[in-house]
Amino acid sequence: MKIIKIILALVVMGISVYGLITKDFSYGPISSLLLGIFFALIAINEFKTKGKNSWGMVFMPVSLLIIVMALFSF
Repeated sequence: MKIIKIILALVVMGISVYGLITKDFSYGPISSLLLGIFFALIAINEFKTKGKNSWGMVFMPVSLLIIVMALFSF
């Protein structure tokens, strides 16, 4: 799970930096979708380690909102 989070974070940062440098924002929805998945993985990890009273309660709705907005922007 840790390797997947690191890979997702690097891909999101790479796509974002590419968009900022080239001013080509066509990959923005893909970046947003991967960011939402990244936040969902963080929320799942928080639920596993600390239970319901943790930051997972914040990260899960945020991740779902990001994923839904990314899917609508395709």
